[in-house]
Amino acid sequence: MADYSGDPSEFKVYWFARDLVASSYGSFATKETETLRQLSDQLERELDGRGLIQETDLEIKKEQIRDTITGAVNRTYGGDISKRYRQTEDLAERVIRRIEEEHDIRELRIAIDAVVRTSEILDTAPSFGKGEIVDIVDETLQDDSGALDPSKAYDALYNVDFEGEAYQLGAQREPLIDYVYEEMREFRADPHIEDREIARIISGIVQEYERRAGQSRASTAGNVLETALQHIFDQFGVPASGNPAHFGDLEIDNMVDGSDGSIGFSCKRTLRERFRQSLSREAEIGVDEVWFVSLLMADVSKEKLQDISNDGSRIYVPRDSFVWNRYSTDDNLSYTLRPADHFIRDVVEFTGVSSDL
Repeated sequence: MADYSGDPSEFKVYWFARDLVASSYGSFATKETETLRQLSDQLERELDGRGLIQETDLEIKKEQIRDTITGAVNRTYGGDISKRYRQTEDLAERVIRRIEEEHDIRELRIAIDAVVRTSEILDTAPSFGKGEIVDIVDETLQDDSGALDPSKAYDALYNVDFEGEAYQLGAQREPLIDYVYEEMREFRADPHIEDREIARIISGIVQEYERRAGQSRASTAGNVLETALQHIFDQFGVPASGNPAHFGDLEIDNMVDGSDGSIGFSCKRTLRERFRQSLSREAEIGVDEVWFVSLLMADVSKEKLQDISNDGSRIYVPRDSFVWNRYSTDDNLSYTLRPADHFIRDVVEFTGVSSDL
């Protein structure tokens, strides 16, 4: 039984797991899942009952672990040492350096099982897809009579982001609960693991799981809003490009081009600093103006409003926000700061496109 001082470096289940999935070490856990399964099974068979007993056994086992990890990847590519092999060598070295006693090998096996199971959960968890997005948009846009209300476009975007996050969290969290329950039951039956150590191991598994789950949610957040924005345009018959366009370091989520003008749209959860990438680049993008929709107000400062104003662009915010209440009467910002409920009508009016309004 290991004696833990509380030093974070001793939380080896967490560090093993993190190294196994890190992109800097070739994302080994997601690309070589079968190798890890076989290694875990082998370690379990050898550790059950007998243990390693002697220090020489530990050193031999460490080298076997190293060989198993590095042996899963081709050494050369195009006549040179492959990048993946070099990354895998780095991974193997980190794993081996963390193994100082037999207990560390037990923790490596727990970490392997955790990253493999986490990948399975994240791969099979229900995704927040186009069908769910369309349903939320349609439900939000409808008024009491069932007609579509263009003033609710911003609310539809907000609800998609809000409910989408909750949907993904729930879909990812439920199988995690089942997995943690199974692990706790197995750990409690293991004579090598005490109750406090169970809590430490489980906390490491959950921490790494949430880190990876958060990354997966963040990677889909932008696509969710792009899909929602296009469906809103479709519902009101506004002809839009339908696809995000990339201009070097700048991404425009959608564009509408009409006889009277053209607009590029940047629809994000937060404004942050990246909005400045689009300022003064309308000619490069091929539009007359860039319009921003920010769902959260924390980043919408007067300084940023002024920057957008100086560029001749617009940003849409809800009327019940403090940003609107504070700055909507500022004559210098009257063109730039617009109420969210005017978004669709303003698009049609500015571009001159035909629509179903």
